[in-house]
Amino acid sequence: MGNLINEQAQEALFRLAAIVESSEDAIISKTLDGVIVSWNLGAERIFGYKEKEVLGQHGTILIPTDRINEEAQIIQKLRQGERVEHFETVRQHKDGTLIDISLTISPIKNSIGTIIGISKIARNISHSKQVEKALRESEAQLRQKAIELESTLLELKRMQTQLVQNEKMSSLGQLVAGVAHEINNPVNFIYANLMPANEYTQDLLKLLRLYQKHYPTPVTEIQQKSKEIDLDFLLEDLPKLLSSMEVGAVRIQTIVGSLRNFSRMDEAEIKQVNIHEGIDSTLMILQHRLKGKSDREIKVVKNYGNLPLVECKASQLNQVFMNIICNAIDALEERDQKLTFEEIEQQPSQIRIFTQMLDSHQVQIRIADNGQGIPKIAQEQLFDPFFTTKPVGKGTGLGLSISYQIVTEKHNGSLRCHSIPSQETEFVIEIPIRQTV
Repeated sequence: MGNLINEQAQEALFRLAAIVESSEDAIISKTLDGVIVSWNLGAERIFGYKEKEVLGQHGTILIPTDRINEEAQIIQKLRQGERVEHFETVRQHKDGTLIDISLTISPIKNSIGTIIGISKIARNISHSKQVEKALRESEAQLRQKAIELESTLLELKRMQTQLVQNEKMSSLGQLVAGVAHEINNPVNFIYANLMPANEYTQDLLKLLRLYQKHYPTPVTEIQQKSKEIDLDFLLEDLPKLLSSMEVGAVRIQTIVGSLRNFSRMDEAEIKQVNIHEGIDSTLMILQHRLKGKSDREIKVVKNYGNLPLVECKASQLNQVFMNIICNAIDALEERDQKLTFEEIEQQPSQIRIFTQMLDSHQVQIRIADNGQGIPKIAQEQLFDPFFTTKPVGKGTGLGLSISYQIVTEKHNGSLRCHSIPSQETEFVIEIPIRQTV
């Protein structure tokens, strides 16, 4: 019976040895001090050492110097009876190359449960690590490509909207310039004829007074006609009428001048211009919105500094003034709708425009309103394309974005916004006096 048991035990040991030797994984056993006592063919294939080269050697011959501490920590866990599973680390081949491996480490116990050694199963995961690394790199590249594509798409959208807006502004400029030109000719004709018409009228009135002086008692028909046309009132009112016509003609000439100044269609793209004329022209065009209703007029306070002529693309810079002032008007109209007449009287709506020289090279234009301000979170996105705080249908989210591009890209300047919610908003434009090519 004893022989049979021994034979069965030996057969089981042979089978176990065959399994160990045929394994693709490295199966190694060590003493608790780390000395190698068994080494299979899988270990030879993975690490390059023959069995005779490693038996009796310390396991540190497989460990890179920067990972020596790992062994002590693992042994400490094993002494406490813990098992280490699928621990991924790096070990060293005989030729010095590093190998990514996955370790499963178990304590070896004797018949009474005392830990007497260590059993290690090491699997070479270098290929899977390389595949994983390649996948990560591929994912990173794909993410980067996606970011680049998204950025390109946004840039294309921005360029498209810029082109559309430029085309609109160009068409508007041509329309404004054309209207101004068409109005200018007849107005100049009327204004030029007002002076001789006034002289002729004064001569006729003088002649009529002479008749009245020398023929105080005209015939009945003349007396009746004089009464019918109220001659005394006509003599008094006709000069006033001609004077009013002259004031109106001058006013139309001023408006035409503002329209032409705003459009700047007859000027080179970059030219020395008077910044204040551009602001005043914009205010003139927006006069109907500034006046609003009789009880809700927006006051404009101008504090102009002594600025030199500034090299700029005048029509584009006027577009910036138009966008910012329109936004200020929108904000003030929204504010006033929520206030009573008495509250508006106490704190009237106001737009303040301030200009100054920053230094010998730069000018600054500040446009502020005492509206409701802009929330902090919205301020961070204010110059982003398509971002708007206005209700649907009232804003495209392009005005400030395009203004920012005009100031920063076309004029090498800066555009900033400072806002205190519920109090005020101020836009600050800074541009160089001379543009460098």
